[in-house]
Amino acid sequence: MNTETTTFVSGLPIASVERETGLSKDTLRVWERRYGFPTPGRDANGERLYAPTQVQRLSQIKRLMDRGYRPGKLLALDDAALIALDEARPSVLATPDVLQLDTWMHLVKTHDSEALQRQFYRELAKRGLASFVQDIVAPLIARVGEAWSRNELGIFEEHLFSQHLEKMFRTVLSNMSPQHGNPRVLLTTLSGEEHTLGLLMVEALMVVEDVYPVLLGPQTPIDEILRAAQLKQVDAVCLSFSSAYSPTLAAQGLRDLRQMLPTGIELWAGGYGVKAIRKPIDGVCLMPEFQDLYDCLEKWRTEHGRNPV
Repeated sequence: MNTETTTFVSGLPIASVERETGLSKDTLRVWERRYGFPTPGRDANGERLYAPTQVQRLSQIKRLMDRGYRPGKLLALDDAALIALDEARPSVLATPDVLQLDTWMHLVKTHDSEALQRQFYRELAKRGLASFVQDIVAPLIARVGEAWSRNELGIFEEHLFSQHLEKMFRTVLSNMSPQHGNPRVLLTTLSGEEHTLGLLMVEALMVVEDVYPVLLGPQTPIDEILRAAQLKQVDAVCLSFSSAYSPTLAAQGLRDLRQMLPTGIELWAGGYGVKAIRKPIDGVCLMPEFQDLYDCLEKWRTEHGRNPV
């Protein structure tokens, strides 16, 4: 008998595993159902308990995910292969360090638009679209936001930076528009959320993953989202929230939209603003991190038996 499927005498509860590994409780439960790992035991109250060996493996998987590996691939590896991958030298295309970010920030602060555009395209060519979004654009946006909050950047610099990124994304994506794909996902923001950069980043990741994006643009009233979702026969609606959007309003808008959307249409929500939503929302797939987008997508494809075209 596999002792890890029986009740443990001792082990870590799920909240402790979340703190130890950096993997959310929801992710741990989804992996348990989808991949058959982890395999927690139960205490006298029926609560999950995780063996130390499983916590160690989960920590390894999280470290490798942070280096760009997908969980589906990692969870299929045996212990020896996982250890070998974990001990291998990280790719030279890892997330930029502080010095690299300082170089990027210098270009932003000095308004060197031509150099900024050249650097964007150079990194895009090196890394590919998905890695560029996750490993360059995301940390750089966070750095720009922090600088703006400390008054180290003005609104002018922040807007100029965003405009350059948006211009680049629109140019690249205009040449990658898919003719088909699944699921069909409507991309928009709620009224009052005017930031479009998050939508472009999500669109880029979806195109790479053979998703068919249905673009509605920003600031769409809920009744129009409903009408568009039904007319375009989408499988999911994906909303983006920036850090400037009220978490309370975001949560309420998601609850309202979920209540009105047909049951067969999923509701996803991502962006920096989602990180401030502390409690799960029934029927909504919250995506505070990019990996959560992949998890939502993989869950949909598993449930519907659909693989990328």
